[in-house]
Amino acid sequence: MILDGRVALITGADGPIGAAIALRFAREGAVVVLNDIVSRHLDRVATEVVDIEAGRALIVLGDVSNRVHVERMVRETLDTFGRIDILVNHAGDNEAAAAEGAALCADAIMPGMRDRNAGRVISTTFVGAVNGGAAAAPDAAVVTLTRRLALEYAPCAVTVNCVAPGTTAVPAVPAVKDTVAELIPMGRLAAPREIAAVYAFLASDDAAYVTGQVLFVDGGFSLVA
Repeated sequence: MILDGRVALITGADGPIGAAIALRFAREGAVVVLNDIVSRHLDRVATEVVDIEAGRALIVLGDVSNRVHVERMVRETLDTFGRIDILVNHAGDNEAAAAEGAALCADAIMPGMRDRNAGRVISTTFVGAVNGGAAAAPDAAVVTLTRRLALEYAPCAVTVNCVAPGTTAVPAVPAVKDTVAELIPMGRLAAPREIAAVYAFLASDDAAYVTGQVLFVDGGFSLVA
């Protein structure tokens, strides 16, 4: 198991992709802390994690764009598990909240990673963050933050990267998914587990020399967008 014994804090874990990340991490041996602003599915996700052999999960609700909530979330995690090895910034109902939340979580968690000379930070962005216009500015801020932190923390063996998922086959995607799939060179939408696999790679020792990068998981859509 590539994440055996590590503690992973996953924001935005109530949605399909966040839940898939949590379950993949748990299958790879990680202890997972599940965060979202509300809990519609977190109890189910936590139960699925616990059903995995030796699976452990903690639910901490909170708004990652609120500094007080972030500090409480980090404190509860540290009080329970003693450290945070992996931070996944996947929360935010809109791009601005996602960018603010990523910065607040990084500020609260990364100093501890620096002290231990180990850690992984993985943020979610989207294809338009690199080749989009003004509407992509908040997500471009996530990419900019990622690259700045990657440079700052590289001497401490802490890696910081982004994942840019393409359109994913989740319940929130409307009935036009066949039309969307026609725009994707691979001709289909991604499964959440395919997205989660990339987060697991970046969180693992196999990605110890990968930092400051944006990994597109979009079936080739970024090549034609």
